[in-house]
Amino acid sequence: MRVLHFRIIALLLLFFVLKIKAQTPEAISRQIFNHLKSKDYAKIDALFDTTGILKLVTYAQQEQYKKDLSEFGSPKELIRIDEEDNGFKKRIAMALQFAAEKQTLYIVFNPKGKIEDLAFDTYTETPFFQLRGYKGFAEVTDLTTSVKTRDGLTLGANIAFGDTSKQKSPLVIFVHGSGPADRDETLGPNKPFRDLAQGLAQQGIASLRYDKRTFAYQYDSKVLNDNLTIYEETVYDAVDAVKTARLFSFIDLNRIYIVGHSQGAMCAPKIAELCPEIKGIVMMAAPVTNLVDIIPQQVEYIAMLNDTISNAEQMQITSVKWMVDKIKSPSLSDKTPKGMLMGASAHYWKSVLNYNQAATAKGLKIPVFIMNGARDYQVPEKEFNAWKKELAGKPNVQFMLYPKLNHLFLEGDRRSEPAEYEIPGHIPQYVIDDLAKFIK
Repeated sequence: MRVLHFRIIALLLLFFVLKIKAQTPEAISRQIFNHLKSKDYAKIDALFDTTGILKLVTYAQQEQYKKDLSEFGSPKELIRIDEEDNGFKKRIAMALQFAAEKQTLYIVFNPKGKIEDLAFDTYTETPFFQLRGYKGFAEVTDLTTSVKTRDGLTLGANIAFGDTSKQKSPLVIFVHGSGPADRDETLGPNKPFRDLAQGLAQQGIASLRYDKRTFAYQYDSKVLNDNLTIYEETVYDAVDAVKTARLFSFIDLNRIYIVGHSQGAMCAPKIAELCPEIKGIVMMAAPVTNLVDIIPQQVEYIAMLNDTISNAEQMQITSVKWMVDKIKSPSLSDKTPKGMLMGASAHYWKSVLNYNQAATAKGLKIPVFIMNGARDYQVPEKEFNAWKKELAGKPNVQFMLYPKLNHLFLEGDRRSEPAEYEIPGHIPQYVIDDLAKFIK
């Protein structure tokens, strides 16, 4: 009887393994293709995650894909399926042949195996980021790991490194800009942090990049509550990432650097102040002006791209300035609705207003490298010049301005605008060389 009992358990386990295996994102994607062919949209809609805040976006996505299909017709052929796994979510690209054209259907699956995002886009032979080699073409190892935070969260991460057989490697920890961002700081087809990780690893410098908590837990109201400050959002997780570095025997713990971008660069001085183990910081596109005052400037710049401001654009500018005044008001209250404060809580904005990145940077004795693109409209050249004025005469600080680069440190030859971020590109070799020279 005992043998029979174990056989039944084994068969049950086999059944569950097969069942789980059948429900991989690729398998579900093939089911979706069949549903698209038969116009059985209700079965596709049933695959969406509709819990929590996702309720607000699911309906719009469902309506949009059906609207697109009314234009394309039913798909004739599933050409291929490509998959990208960042350790937290899975992204599928289904290349579909319609009667008159090809289209790519992008689907994002969350850890529950539910659809979080589904949308058609222009067909391309390379639907995901394709990394080309940098100088040296050395082999790079890119391992999945995780960062454990002081409040018990797990942030998916990658550690990239080259040849570590001869000596220990210095390490850089990447710190993201504002908003939800994955470990590669993905924006459209571009992945700046993955570029930098690849290029630095080829020059003997390891790196750790991790999912920002506002990305990994973006639908968890218990994590992203009204008590969130810029410290929980950015600073503390970067400090905790240093602890992860101790787990790897090939890392030189006496040479750990912070490489922050945008808001991450703004916070880099505070991260270094709180973490004595940091050897130096790199500030890429760091605003010296308070973040609250930078936002209206960005909105006005975008509105003026066609050299005129429409009534709708003027209303948006006025609305943003009104909210900024609310945020900066001495009467700002924790009871003020977030809708009146650009979507963040009063508690969050108070932490931003009370942080002075220039004063914090002045107090640092470690090496500081401030980099900016001259074509950056989000953190323009005047911010770079303000840093030079604030930190004038400090021997531990160096500066570099790049004439052709935008906010993502990608090259261009015209006035920068948001649409430019949708053009695939890579961070130039000379930026990586400058970073490597500073770190070495």
